[in-house]
Amino acid sequence: MMSGPHRRGGRGQQGIALITILLLLVFMLAIIAGLFYRHQLHIQKVSRMLVGEQAMLLFLGAESWARRVLSEDGRQTRIDHLEEKWAYPLPPMPMEGGVLTGCLRDEQGLFSLNSLGWYTSKTWAEELAGDGQGRNVTSRRRILQNLMAQAGLEHSDALVASLVDWVDPDGWLVSPESAEDNEYLLMQPPYRAANFPLGDIDELTLVSGFSPAFVERLEPLVNTVPGDLPLNVNTASVPVLAAVSSLVSVEQARRLAGLRPFPSLDKFYEQMASVVSETHATLRTLVPPQFLTVSSDYFSVHARLVLAGSDFAYRSLIWRRGDTTRVLSRTLTPIPQVVNDPNRKLPPVIPCGNGNNQESL
Repeated sequence: MMSGPHRRGGRGQQGIALITILLLLVFMLAIIAGLFYRHQLHIQKVSRMLVGEQAMLLFLGAESWARRVLSEDGRQTRIDHLEEKWAYPLPPMPMEGGVLTGCLRDEQGLFSLNSLGWYTSKTWAEELAGDGQGRNVTSRRRILQNLMAQAGLEHSDALVASLVDWVDPDGWLVSPESAEDNEYLLMQPPYRAANFPLGDIDELTLVSGFSPAFVERLEPLVNTVPGDLPLNVNTASVPVLAAVSSLVSVEQARRLAGLRPFPSLDKFYEQMASVVSETHATLRTLVPPQFLTVSSDYFSVHARLVLAGSDFAYRSLIWRRGDTTRVLSRTLTPIPQVVNDPNRKLPPVIPCGNGNNQESL
């Protein structure tokens, strides 16, 4: 028969063994939980990748449809207006787990900020001198200033000059009130002027005088399409039509929009003359035809997709000449869900407009 101390020692060893087993179980459970957690993360990652790839395929399908519609339109006519097939939005397309909606927008219905790169210090000074002599002739600077004024924004020559010096190819100031590298390098953090066309509207916030709030209000009226593009009077919104000349009020622009589509610029000048009570010849002098057109070469596809709980925005820029189309850029943007709304069925409104009475794009 074992003595008391031996029995107590056996119980102590059994207790240590039990604690060891429990620690091992806890350790094993921690490892299993970690593996399970990483497995779940991997599943979510793969699922999101699959959803993203599926979204891209759906967007490319919508883009292919848009290109086909534009090609057919280009074969039939060189006049582009808001009553054509391409101008109507794609009806919401429900699908398993989501819905897709989209539209085509004529980029030449907006003012191209990159057209300001045409200015040099000489042409800028000559234009300002013409203002001093009372010449009220439409120019790129005047159109942008009219748009800014309609949006309730500052529209000084100094502000426009800063944008000119951002998009023009050289480092010389077009105006003493403008900004180039020397001014931007004094900012915090310092950076240089691009001296290159704007690639995205958000880049405009880097230009001296253009705050994010300023750009947000201006954005519906302008674009960053490369080149010096004329405005399509058949697709421009009422504010853009009114900005073509200081002779045209917003109310007159609204009346003019109601007379669309215009089969030619001559017809546009004829209708404009009746609206503003000026002669056809005077209007062609004050609003040079080089700034206007009734056809377009640049269009953008805008699409939104809600799929499997994820939200995506897509934009592509399409160039068209005749029935030939080419995609110049594509942008896919995942939209974070700040608020989880289980009742949301349709994506937010896309910035495209259709109809002769549209007030903005």
